[in-house]
Amino acid sequence: MHMQISERAERFLRAKIGSKSSPVRLVFDGEGCGCGINGIPALWILSAQDEYDKEIHSNGIPFVIHPAHAIYFEENLYLDSEENYPSFRLSGDSQLYGQNIRLLDQRET
Repeated sequence: MHMQISERAERFLRAKIGSKSSPVRLVFDGEGCGCGINGIPALWILSAQDEYDKEIHSNGIPFVIHPAHAIYFEENLYLDSEENYPSFRLSGDSQLYGQNIRLLDQRET
């Protein structure tokens, strides 16, 4: 799997991650969405990746995905953001996954 990150999205991610080298997990968040095929894409900042996470090759930020979530996404993904809007746009070669993808900080405090 590959993730092409725009310069704007990378700046925004780095500002949220801070100085630590935390990975970002791409998830298909189905919590509270009903059955298993309903859900929305989300990005989670992690303290560390899980043993089952697989690396998503990217041009900057380290991204990972759990294999159970990978089936919901295409092989080539593109992440962008708006200059003054705190969310992301995620697309693939054949579809738009969302224009308001949220970034949640899941690191332990």
